[in-house]
Amino acid sequence: MQEPVASHHRQELIEQHTMDNPRRYAHPVIKAALLTLAASFTLAGCVSTLPPEGQKKVEPEIFEQKNLEIAHGFLQQGYPQRAISRLEEILKVNRQSARTYGMLGVVYQSQGEYDLAEKNFVRSLDIDSDASDVRNNFGVLLYTTGKYDQARKQFELATDDIYYDNRSRAFENLGFVSLQTGDREEARQLFKRALRLDQNLVRASLELTDMFHEDGNFVESERYFQNYQRLTQNSRPSPRALLLGIELARVFRQENRLADYADQLTRFYPGSAEYRKYQASLRND
Repeated sequence: MQEPVASHHRQELIEQHTMDNPRRYAHPVIKAALLTLAASFTLAGCVSTLPPEGQKKVEPEIFEQKNLEIAHGFLQQGYPQRAISRLEEILKVNRQSARTYGMLGVVYQSQGEYDLAEKNFVRSLDIDSDASDVRNNFGVLLYTTGKYDQARKQFELATDDIYYDNRSRAFENLGFVSLQTGDREEARQLFKRALRLDQNLVRASLELTDMFHEDGNFVESERYFQNYQRLTQNSRPSPRALLLGIELARVFRQENRLADYADQLTRFYPGSAEYRKYQASLRND
């Protein structure tokens, strides 16, 4: 996903799902085997799926699926042009592959080719209007290019699909659109809706931490911050999260916790705006 931001100091990104594209609507024979294959695919396995001359041709659905997986592997490892080449091989066989156009949209967006990305997302949805994963990804592109009303429409259509695996993420993305367009209360409700569907949403948890902190509702802010901590315990917190942790630790007079967050902010983000704000707060104490 390219780096759209929410509003003013909020630096969390709305989310795109490249993983949806290789797996969605998989051929029934191989669908179960795809749960982890795309994520674990390595370049060492990028062998040709074209059959040797004289051998039986690969079934079109399997040919498409395998090349989608390979293209996804190339994209994940930083080879978008190789991904495009694989996707074009599919289109030589099937010009009506909605999934292929959808993934081309993601690849072109990763290259900053926004016009080409939009063209391919639109083509994918023309073929399969029920592809909620493509709608979500198209919404991310529209958000990135500042087309917030159009992005909202795509995210709303994705949230209408109760069978969409990442429906919670679409609600979360809608929340960022609302923040960007100045409707803070609507954003709050959308983030809460997203978390009701899936409690494992890092960005919604942090946004609600910040919102309730700004409102002076420190109990609710702390509740969402604890969820954020649970989800990020094996990764480095953002400077924004560390500053919020410092401020909440002050409110609840938790000196050890405050010292820990302050140490991390100092060591990991000494050049950040959050660190400067923390230093200024020390001078004002």
